[in-house]
Amino acid sequence: MNDSLESIQKLINDCSDDERRAVKLLLRELVPHPLENEWGIDADTILSAINRSSDLTKRGIRGIIAEAVFVNDVVPGVAASGWMSVAINGDYPYDALLKKGDRPASIQVKLQRLEKGVPKLYYPRHYKEGSLYVVEVQKTRSGTKTVTTTLPGTDTQIPVTTSVTEETRPYNFGEFDILAVNMHPSSGDWKSFRYTLGSWLLPRQNNSSRIEIFQPVAATPNDVWTDDLAACLKWFENGEKHRVLAELLHLPEKKKK
Repeated sequence: MNDSLESIQKLINDCSDDERRAVKLLLRELVPHPLENEWGIDADTILSAINRSSDLTKRGIRGIIAEAVFVNDVVPGVAASGWMSVAINGDYPYDALLKKGDRPASIQVKLQRLEKGVPKLYYPRHYKEGSLYVVEVQKTRSGTKTVTTTLPGTDTQIPVTTSVTEETRPYNFGEFDILAVNMHPSSGDWKSFRYTLGSWLLPRQNNSSRIEIFQPVAATPNDVWTDDLAACLKWFENGEKHRVLAELLHLPEKKKK
């Protein structure tokens, strides 16, 4: 920090709350965020709208924050190992695409699952409590369809386009190479991730070509979950074969007396 910034910081520290808010407004006018310009609204109003939104909306926003942190803060760290980010446009079953020479690696980013406001544990009765968390691996799709309705006050039939969202589309094996799970719900750190290969995830019991929705995520790194993207990319390059769990353990139900 140079002398000018230190002097400004000292002045701001000596300001009242009202004066600091005035400084904040001045800085926003001088250096607005591109989204403020695009939407024609200030950041505080955008954040207030998010704050009063539904849990489902907030979950979606937290998910895209996880994606942004991954792309902006994590991906540049693997450039030294030869992996470079490739821009993607369109609807793909992954959120980031890296390339090393001619070899691509697609990465799906998910947020660790919360349940009733706390990190969801994976079968705590069967595994050591706190050793495994949960990530929900399924995708949503938004689209439109045209329906016919009656124009109010008339007998005229008109076509109307409405939005449609399907929330339970499964992923198939092969649609992405690496799963990156943002662990903010348990770590409090948006830069904390766990990585594994998509081919190592658990399959659905009734369809082995599809990925099971709820997957176990190791609380601490192990042989199949790492906190280092470069290490996971090395697993991918080497073509290693594992499974995040060798098998699911279910206790038998107690017989009724």
